Amino acid sequence: MLYPYKMMPVYKDYLWGGDNLRRLGKPAPEGRIAESWELSVIAGNESKIANGQLKGQTLSKVIKKYGKKVLGERFGTGLPVMLKFIDANDKLSIQVHPDNEYAAEYERGKNGKTEMWYIIDAKPGASVIHGFSQGNDKSRIRDSILKCKHNGLYRKVMVKKGDVVFVPAGTVHSLNDGLVVAEIQQHSDLTYRLYDYDRTDAAGRKRPLHISKALDVLDFNKRKALFNGLTVCYDKVKIKYLAICEHFCVRQIEGRGIPVDFIADGSFSAFMFINGEAEIIYDSKKVHVGALETVFIPAYMGRYKIDGVFSACQIFVPNSVKEVYSSIMKEGFSISEIVNSIAGVENLGLPLTTAV
Repeated sequence: MLYPYKMMPVYKDYLWGGDNLRRLGKPAPEGRIAESWELSVIAGNESKIANGQLKGQTLSKVIKKYGKKVLGERFGTGLPVMLKFIDANDKLSIQVHPDNEYAAEYERGKNGKTEMWYIIDAKPGASVIHGFSQGNDKSRIRDSILKCKHNGLYRKVMVKKGDVVFVPAGTVHSLNDGLVVAEIQQHSDLTYRLYDYDRTDAAGRKRPLHISKALDVLDFNKRKALFNGLTVCYDKVKIKYLAICEHFCVRQIEGRGIPVDFIADGSFSAFMFINGEAEIIYDSKKVHVGALETVFIPAYMGRYKIDGVFSACQIFVPNSVKEVYSSIMKEGFSISEIVNSIAGVENLGLPLTTAV
């Protein structure tokens, strides 16, 4: 039962969605799509396995049955990450997510949410909201939010295809229109809306806001938003390290049409394919994958290869972020290059020296 699980996503139709996932090659159903939940065990929104012996079963059921064989020793039956493709055809609400401590106390033990966006496609002049526009005057910001005076309150950050945006828990944020992104996040559905542009649904109803809880969790410090990653080129593959944080690590794999060797020997991973085509080869079998599809690799699947010309984000949760950081230093990058280029490193609290 341990083989590459090609995922069957859950599609979400929100008022800001569009048809850009299909335009970019995703084999998605007709109609407006705002989000494609690629990897989720949220009750009622569980992604399913699309291939092999477990075809049609929810990932949550498979994890519950096979536990550590699927997720590894550290996580038992609790999937730590959630993966989505998002079509921001219009602006999303301005929102914030709690951290683990707040969620555990006030949201019945749920996870908080730190997340990152990999920009797959962006119209000219596209932007995101990340933090506040002027300093960290908590009193002024809180007063403006309570009085619904949102104009000019938030920092707009220009983005382009290939950028990485890191959003730690507590950071006010939003995707503006004209963006398609891969979202990698903690496994959580907690979102506190501050402002939704007074929009209404087909029935004339506004979506609820969560001002009190949002004000509880807001981080008023200005944090770095954009990261470009650091690239290491090998004979068979190009790897760009995009994010290292306590909740997930992300690296971009660019295949060159030569089979690349991988091994799953105790830790799960997932590949979100951005473009191109690939075959995942295991036990003399193959799984074909195309643009904007996701494959989950069980923790104890063993050796496998990926062959093709493609770009994919590989998501994993390492046993030690220190080891990942140290491995990048050994490639010859300086501390400042790593901190300024790879999302999440500045928040690790590590002694950022060659001795790590």
